[in-house]
Formats: sequence, structure tokens, C-alpha cells
Amino acid sequence: MGKRRKGREIVLQASYASLISGASLADTLQDQLGRRESADETSEFAEDLMQKIQLHRNDLKNKLTELVSSSSWHPDRVGVLEKVILTMGLAELLHSREVPVKVVINEALELTRRYCDEGAVKFVNGVLDTAAGKIYPDGFTGSDSSADVEETP
Repeated sequence: MGKRRKGREIVLQASYASLISGASLADTLQDQLGRRESADETSEFAEDLMQKIQLHRNDLKNKLTELVSSSSWHPDRVGVLEKVILTMGLAELLHSREVPVKVVINEALELTRRYCDEGAVKFVNGVLDTAAGKIYPDGFTGSDSSADVEETP
């Protein structure tokens, strides 16, 4: 598993644990990182993503509610894991512009396949694709190339 992919998975697990337990995301992330022997790059990536999510929490929540509502779904119908994955993807699309759009969406879909119902994959793909189209109305960033695709196992 690639270092960034593992970092995303750790953030997903920490976010879920934070929502369930009521503990802070920072505390649950540190707990999750402490349980693993992760490369420094993985930990740094996870901490950076977590900080972006925390710093922009309200904006991400509002944008996600708008995106989900425009897809004819009521935000209350979206599962917890799907919301976390969408929030992570949206945070990367908005605040990690060095990560190619295709990678952000593909990584979100991989997490969805691994942790959610198969029907959620199409929904997550549609929401993030719509978000990317709004964030990059003139097309996806120039860093979108096959050379930038996330490392594979």
C-alpha cells in the first residue's frame, strides 16, 4: 500500500473513531499513528490532511451539504463513512492542489470500495466529480497526468 494511501486510510479511521467517541480528531489521529509503524511520509501526510480538515471543517461541511443536496440526496441519508470520505476528498480537492484531481477521486473510491457498500462508490464518484468540476471550471489542473498517479502496492 502506498504511503499516501495508507495516510488517507489512517485519517479515515481516526475521523470515524473521533465521531463515534467524541474525542478530538487530533487525539484520535495520534492514537492511530501510534498503533502503527508508519513511514514518516505517511504520518506527515495524514497529519497535514487532518489539519486541513480541522481548519476548514465548517466550509467543508457546507460545501458537502450543498453538493449532496444537488445530487437529489438529503444529507442525512449519507452514511458516516461516506461523509468522512467525501470530506477528505473535498479537503484535498480544495486545499491540496498539488495532488492531481484524478488521484484524489481514485483514492476516495478505493476507500469507499474497501469500507462502504458497493452502491456508495457511484455516489462518492458523482459527488467528487461534481465538486472537481466546480473547483476547476476550466478543466482539471495541469498536474493531472499519468506520471502523477498514486503509487501502487
